[in-house]
Amino acid sequence: MIRTFLLFACIITHSFIFAQINPENIEIVRDSFGIPHIFAKTNAEAAYGVAWAQCEDNYPVMQEAFAAARGRAGVLLGVDGAAIDYILQMFQIREFVAERYDKDVSPEYDAMLEAYVQAVNRYVELHPEEQRIKGMDNITKQEALQIYLLNFLVNNHTVMDIAKVLQNQMELYETLGRLQGAGSNAMAYSPRKTTDGKTYLVANPHQPIDGPASFWEVGITTEEGLNVYGATFVGGGITPFIGSNRNLGWTHTTNYDDYSDVFKLTMHPHKKGLYRFDGEWLELEKHVAKFKVKIGPIILPIRKKYYTSIYGPTAKNKDGFYAFRNNAFFNIRTAEQWYRMALAENMEEFWAAIEMQGIPTQTITYADKEGNIFHHNNASIPVRNPAYEWLDIVPGDTSATLWSYDKIMPARSNPHVINPQAGYVFDSNSTPLDCTAPDENPNAKDYPATYGLTTSNTLRSKRYKELIEQHDKVSFEDIKAMRDDVSYHSTNLNFRNAMNLNDMPDIIGRQKDLQDVKAVMDKWDRRMNIENEQATIIILISMHISNFLFKNFALYDNVLPEETYIEGARFAKKFLLKHYGTLEVPLGEVQKIVRGDIEMPMYGSPQTLANCHVKKYKKGKVKMKHGDTFIMYAQYGEEGLESFKTVNLFGNSWKPESPHYADQMELLVNKKVKNIELNKELIYKKAIKRYHPK
Repeated sequence: MIRTFLLFACIITHSFIFAQINPENIEIVRDSFGIPHIFAKTNAEAAYGVAWAQCEDNYPVMQEAFAAARGRAGVLLGVDGAAIDYILQMFQIREFVAERYDKDVSPEYDAMLEAYVQAVNRYVELHPEEQRIKGMDNITKQEALQIYLLNFLVNNHTVMDIAKVLQNQMELYETLGRLQGAGSNAMAYSPRKTTDGKTYLVANPHQPIDGPASFWEVGITTEEGLNVYGATFVGGGITPFIGSNRNLGWTHTTNYDDYSDVFKLTMHPHKKGLYRFDGEWLELEKHVAKFKVKIGPIILPIRKKYYTSIYGPTAKNKDGFYAFRNNAFFNIRTAEQWYRMALAENMEEFWAAIEMQGIPTQTITYADKEGNIFHHNNASIPVRNPAYEWLDIVPGDTSATLWSYDKIMPARSNPHVINPQAGYVFDSNSTPLDCTAPDENPNAKDYPATYGLTTSNTLRSKRYKELIEQHDKVSFEDIKAMRDDVSYHSTNLNFRNAMNLNDMPDIIGRQKDLQDVKAVMDKWDRRMNIENEQATIIILISMHISNFLFKNFALYDNVLPEETYIEGARFAKKFLLKHYGTLEVPLGEVQKIVRGDIEMPMYGSPQTLANCHVKKYKKGKVKMKHGDTFIMYAQYGEEGLESFKTVNLFGNSWKPESPHYADQMELLVNKKVKNIELNKELIYKKAIKRYHPK
């Protein structure tokens, strides 16, 4: 009798939980590339459908994000994952999300989060064989939001700050980010600039090609106003991070301004654990982060000490104690802001979403059917005391430097350009003071030094400016050709504050054993196309330099040591002679894009608009690790979105058995795109598969 009652209770409870969302009200319509178009009555039902489709395509990779939120990344990913587990605890991310949840998350979005995790957990229940580690069931709404916070701690430089403190490399602090070659491109063109009088938006994020931060495409249509298509991360996201609805679209690039501060504490000369603040001695709080890490077949428990001070998380190195403060901790509205952006029907509503200030960094480039375009250096900027140099280490002994998480500079006070007469805006991870025609750019004098604005440009930005200046007006073919460009600037190799890259050929040419390398470089036409026989030596030298920069966090003033170039040239020469017997080999024979057992030649370099960063692959070859991923072209007329073309690196599934594991790879390599159907009737008519998520 008791057993029967318990069984009945379990059935009733299970039915009640899943009755909140009725899968019969949700339809997933897959196109020929396996991209899901989610149709539902409510936005919450759509969130359920998105999560279900995302799990179908990507659950093994999604687990990496959820493991990070749960503090089990070390068990899944080893030592690299353990670092994430440490950050999760050190910054008390669980506690912060729990404390802010009811304040920041609207009931409307709470229902969507509930539906999203409900679908993930139901999928896990039905597919236990896909779990890579145990204990990943019952994901919570708050864990779904923790993922965003962890991502921005990486994007906003705090993780690099901590690494430098722990490795006693504080002398390198000022140069963080200024030699970054990675990032993204964004362009928008108004009818003033286009030959057909249309408005265009180009999205071209440069992301890691694998893992939770790679892209997944989805379309969402509901009776409550969502009608959006775009891409979100494989590791999670209810609505697209980059995309368009029927009226407007947007994209992002990473900006490298000052979003993370490091404070040097003044410790008591005799009493351990006391630090000075406003003339008083306060006691550091001691904590121990506890997590596990998998090393080979063994899972080891780890205990690592950290501290908290009045400034926040604090770490110790041989020089003393340093505290960290980051702009990601103003609120937890990141995911909901993307949702509000997707719902916006015009520029005014879109700006209202920006003013939520939930997305702590990432530039925004925008276009709409009314011909509006803008570029906004989106960032949550603390209200800082102008008496201090915030790009350097800041004194951690006075309330004058303790900026508040309750005060934030208004969104519209950040550099932005709206509807320039030139008819275009752009960004390639460059300074926000150079995003359109020279006479219409923001003026540095209008912004406080406390913003820490980047003032230098990337090579991609310099090359784009060189290209756009060749056009009075642009056609779609011109727009795409600029995005597809694989050439360096015609005269300038310097980027950001790296002031001696132009000298690299001469530096190499002064070495007797490198005269042949110099001869190849002199023949190079500054293009990185797959047929180019001189480009290969350039990509190998670039790989060596990139590895140096990553290892050393760049150098003071970013003037690279001459020895770095010389070592890079010797590495490239040895590599090519060993494997090919010549220094001139077509780039496509050496530089590859690889998915499973599929290998194709790849264009581009770290500093070309069509972007490719590489690492060693196998005998005589290197492979792409970062660069062109999701590419989007949106065209708007007076009635709204008229054309939507995309390509998504490999395909829309991370499961090798899927037919969509690599079905877009050839499109990318050949610089082609696919047309996304916008008409609901035609989406259904052309569908390869239609079903309910159950």
